[in-house]
Amino acid sequence: MVDTPQHEKRREGARVVMRVPVEVRGTAADGNPLEESTHTGVVGVQGAMFWTSRKLQIGTEVELTNRFSQQTAKFRVVWVKENREGEELWEIGVESLQTLDDFWGVRFPPKPGRH
Repeated sequence: MVDTPQHEKRREGARVVMRVPVEVRGTAADGNPLEESTHTGVVGVQGAMFWTSRKLQIGTEVELTNRFSQQTAKFRVVWVKENREGEELWEIGVESLQTLDDFWGVRFPPKPGRH
């Protein structure tokens, strides 16, 4: 179950399935600080999906550091996929609060109609 059924409609821009090691820093849904190493499953022009061991609250700001490039950027949690019984990780969708440029090390195609 996804906390926000609108998450599919909010997506914009190109995305690619890509495992990028990241450091996540923010506040977990229980109010305690979260700092952990994980990896992405999907990256995009305006955000990413990654997994964490603790649930994050929608709307929470997090900081991701790409461990390949050592670049850091701020993101907002836009959806959280509930973990099923027996699963240990939460699937988290985030959107960037700043222009990502080459944050992921991927050159995304321009939006249709923009050259």
